[in-house]
Amino acid sequence: MKKSAIFLLTFLCSFYGLCETVVLEPITITKSYLDSATESVDDISSEDIKNLPYTCLEELLDYSSSTNLKERAPFGVQQDLSIRGSVFEDAYVTLGGVKINDPQTGHFTLEIPLTSADLEEIDIYKNSQRVDFKLKAPQDRGVLLKSSFGQYALWENLMSINFPILDTKNRLSIEHKISKGSRADTDFEIYNFSYHNLWKIDKNDLEFLFGQTKRDFGADSFYSSRFRQEEEHINQRFFLGRFGFDGGNFKLNNTAYLRRHSDKFILDRTNPTLSTNYHKTYVYGLKEELSFSNDLFVNLNIEQEKIDSTNLSKHTRLRKGILLGTTEKQFGKFLVEFNAGTDYYSKWNYLENAHLGTGYFLKDDFKLRFSYDRLWRAPSFTELYYSDAANRGNPDLGIQRSNNFDLGFDFSPKEFFSLSSSVFLRDQYNTIDWVRSNQADVWQAQNVGGIKAYGIDILPQLKFKDCILEKFSVGYTYLTLDKASPFAYSKYVFDYDRHKVITSFGFNYKGYRANFISNFSKPVDRKKYVTFDLKLEKKLRDFTLALEGINILNKSYEELKDIDGSKRWYKLSASYEF
Repeated sequence: MKKSAIFLLTFLCSFYGLCETVVLEPITITKSYLDSATESVDDISSEDIKNLPYTCLEELLDYSSSTNLKERAPFGVQQDLSIRGSVFEDAYVTLGGVKINDPQTGHFTLEIPLTSADLEEIDIYKNSQRVDFKLKAPQDRGVLLKSSFGQYALWENLMSINFPILDTKNRLSIEHKISKGSRADTDFEIYNFSYHNLWKIDKNDLEFLFGQTKRDFGADSFYSSRFRQEEEHINQRFFLGRFGFDGGNFKLNNTAYLRRHSDKFILDRTNPTLSTNYHKTYVYGLKEELSFSNDLFVNLNIEQEKIDSTNLSKHTRLRKGILLGTTEKQFGKFLVEFNAGTDYYSKWNYLENAHLGTGYFLKDDFKLRFSYDRLWRAPSFTELYYSDAANRGNPDLGIQRSNNFDLGFDFSPKEFFSLSSSVFLRDQYNTIDWVRSNQADVWQAQNVGGIKAYGIDILPQLKFKDCILEKFSVGYTYLTLDKASPFAYSKYVFDYDRHKVITSFGFNYKGYRANFISNFSKPVDRKKYVTFDLKLEKKLRDFTLALEGINILNKSYEELKDIDGSKRWYKLSASYEF
């Protein structure tokens, strides 16, 4: 590690004298640190979505050192999101401001029904354990055509068209991906489709979004190492309709939404009669947001969750909630935001939540901040009712709760340099996990007691002008969990990265762009590993040629226990935009 640090320092110093500095801008995954933010947020910008190497939108989340994207296979086949050591069921994911978590299982929450042409940015609120996928607004005109091919018989095609209809702006996007997979029984075929409509007149606006993702894939050991030839077929449809009104002293947004998800799971694709499960979930609701000119707001929502499953049976649950608070306000050198609310959830009655964010400018270039979040989550239908030869749910599970604390600072002493750091603590109780006492036992869902997760984030960033090296950043997160569970084996909670370092280089030489990312991870109970991703790009008028590679040194590793990480995978793409 010392030799690596000396090398990096020497490398950066060699460029320093050659480069002019410019005003600091967002770099790789983070907003400008002196934006009036009272909590620690990683931002994946539209520039990052265009320039970074990735095989699917969800994969971009892994370029934050505070997250751990546990992929069972790349290209959006399936991935679980951990934020500062939380499990995939804990993450709160929104699309267009609407929660899209799957009530059947968190394994399906990150199935984003969009293409790269539809997404503006992604915000990761680390203390709130929340990820917001923000939509790109449709334009009057514009066409994007993109085609890629690569290893393991990979073939990708994308078409996105912006067009007007009367006074509305519209975007239609279609994407197809197919491959035989990098190992046996990880073949896949994926379709993504979206239609986004936006109409604005005077102070009113109407918005409609339809997104669909269809994913058919081999699922080698995805859920159990006992079964190497699993197979899954997923189809998700998402509808969103929103009406917005600006009354001058107040603004009103009314949103209706529906998420329909179907899942066919085959335990052994060579013998489908052994065990095949069918699941359908429906989540639909209404959300009303009323904000006033004095920064006060009130949100009301009602949501219904349903499942019809050959394994889980039929279940319905209703959630109604209210949230009151104030958006960020500044008083001299102080920043404050606060909200609190309650949800009535059938079976668990009333559940409280709260957020407090504060900031203080010691200097114009130095801000202290503190945030607190009171969070809860209900068990998924799988955790409550699932049963097979290797796993057993628990209908008596209680609500998991946590108190999250984050204390940090943002520092930008020079125009080309910024530094952010946080110490954090998550005090969690009634933790939900899949556990067992002996290896021969089946996995069972249980409330395993209290967990304390604490650690530190640090992220220095540099940006240069008129230099081959345009950007450089190093994100580091240290995390540890106090193990209080009485069970000998944990399936998810205690499988986390103790250390994670993301190093990013952005180069530009005579119109040739290169982005090089390294990911060092040290899981707490598995071997450490380092992977490298690369994207090379050249734009020729309206055409762009790109070569992308993930795990370019073909490092063997486990991102999940007993499941091999992604092998080296290159693809070459050509796109035309006009």
